[in-house]
Amino acid sequence: MLDALNYLHHIKIIHRDLKAGNVLLTADGDIKLADFGVSAKNIKTLQRRDSFIGTPYWMAPEVVMCETIKDAPYDYKADIWSLGITLIELAQIEPPHHELNPMRVLLKVAKSEPPTLDKPHKW
Repeated sequence: MLDALNYLHHIKIIHRDLKAGNVLLTADGDIKLADFGVSAKNIKTLQRRDSFIGTPYWMAPEVVMCETIKDAPYDYKADIWSLGITLIELAQIEPPHHELNPMRVLLKVAKSEPPTLDKPHKW
C-alpha cells in the first residue's frame, strides 16, 4: 500500500478518497488503488490543494480545515492520514467514529487527537 502512495506522490497525484472500499487486491496479492474520481494531479511537486473533498470518516484534519481556513491548503500528506484510517478500518472492520453522523465526524477530526486502534494489544 505504501508503494502505491509513493507512486502517486512520485507522479504528483493526491487521491483524496483513500479508504478500504477503494483498495483492491489481485489474485496474486498485489494491492491496487481504485476510484480516482476526486483525485488531483499537481503540476509541481510541492503544490497544495484547498478543496474540501473526500469521505468524512477518512478525511485528514487539514482537508477538513481547508473549508473554514482558506489560506491553509493541504498536500499529498492528507493521503497518508487516510491510509492510517484505512488500516484501522481494515483491522476493526469500521473506520474510527463510524457510529457518528458524518458532519459530527468532521468536527471530531478537526478538534481531536488522531484516532488509534481500540485494542492495540491485539496487534
